[in-house]
Amino acid sequence: MHARLSRFAGLPPERLEETIREFEEEQLPAIEEQPGFAGFFMGVDYNAGRAAAISFWDSREDMEASARMAGQARDQVAATAQAPREPIVDQYEVVISK
Repeated sequence: MHARLSRFAGLPPERLEETIREFEEEQLPAIEEQPGFAGFFMGVDYNAGRAAAISFWDSREDMEASARMAGQARDQVAATAQAPREPIVDQYEVVISK
């Protein structure tokens, strides 16, 4: 299994609810339809204006094939949230899962 972690910082707290709703309704369904999609989690620190999203994929190839769509989703999230800086994106091979 592989995972892509996207971290956002400096988000205006007052924009977070709308950003989450829009992502869940508009971007997430298309991501879930991608081959090899294996799960998704999002966490938010409302007070600090931070968010982290992690998507799980059956293989590195599946994760890489979803990269363009994931980039478009991040761009939309950043636009809706009015993010002041680019998200940080990391990719991992999952070595422990319980």
